[in-house]
Amino acid sequence: MIELSNQLLLYIIVILLLFCGIAMIYLIYQRRYEERKKHEIEKYIQKTKIRWQEYILEDGQFTDTLIPKSKIQILAVEHIFLSYLRNISNPIIQQKIYTFAQMNLKEYYQNELKSRNWSKKMNAMYRIADFHIKELISTCEVSINYNRSIEVFQLLKIYSILEKEKFIQEILLCNYSFSESEYKKLFSYLEVEMLQRFMGKIEILQQTAQYALIDTISAKGSMDVIEGLEELLVSEDTEIRIRTLRGLERIGVIRDLETYIPFVNSTIWEERLMVAKLFKYAPFTYTVEHLEKLLQDSNWWVRSQAASTIIEDPRGYQRLKEFIATTNDQYAIDMANEVLEKRMRAV
Repeated sequence: MIELSNQLLLYIIVILLLFCGIAMIYLIYQRRYEERKKHEIEKYIQKTKIRWQEYILEDGQFTDTLIPKSKIQILAVEHIFLSYLRNISNPIIQQKIYTFAQMNLKEYYQNELKSRNWSKKMNAMYRIADFHIKELISTCEVSINYNRSIEVFQLLKIYSILEKEKFIQEILLCNYSFSESEYKKLFSYLEVEMLQRFMGKIEILQQTAQYALIDTISAKGSMDVIEGLEELLVSEDTEIRIRTLRGLERIGVIRDLETYIPFVNSTIWEERLMVAKLFKYAPFTYTVEHLEKLLQDSNWWVRSQAASTIIEDPRGYQRLKEFIATTNDQYAIDMANEVLEKRMRAV
């Protein structure tokens, strides 16, 4: 075993202490720098907020004094613009911000995109999307590292906001793999019409993209997507069928009851659960027998939902009473009684 001399150990300790000291000094410097920067940004915001308010909100005259002259001022203007964009949904105000950024911030972001500093480049891409600086898309395309998914994702986000046709082309190529939540974020910037185009080619998309598309288009709540969603109910993918049923329930419309009857006898309990929810949007006369069958389901959640759907109808209370008197299924009787008791307490 090699033994270290006391002198060598001392050297190592001194070097480690020196390294820790330098690191501590650097951290203290960075903290004070960030504090000074934050203070300068806040100072600029307070100094100019009235002029910005007059220009953006009150149709005031634009003056050259509003053009930021330093990086601190640019950061302050970013803060002001993002605050307006996130809190006020007004197309006129939004366009004012986009126009200002196009005229006065484009060159700054263009230089940031060419920087070797990764955080600067990413921040520039975030702001290009936020402020709709379409002319810098080509610069983004040549600046990013296509092996970094976070950079590719941000470029696709820019496409989804500013170059929707390009976005559709890129996603359909399936050269990228993102999480479901990431796909949902990308799809959220598209109008229903654009999403419907994806629906027509959903089998081409990656699986996570398929799931995200179904959830996103359902969340839009448009009646125009019902037919496209119903076509997915024959998919061999169980998850697609379940998500589609959930999406249709969210929209709250049943076009043809016969489309949903087969799910009453599904071997997948989630499908039986979702159809029990969907039946509240169909005439009670046509669904009650199916709901009573679901009330006798082997799964507790399905029984509970079937009973809840029945009781929502004005005739449901009496129907549950009659059901209790005629069935031998104790689990179904217990569930029906539980729902009836809840309704009585609510009254």
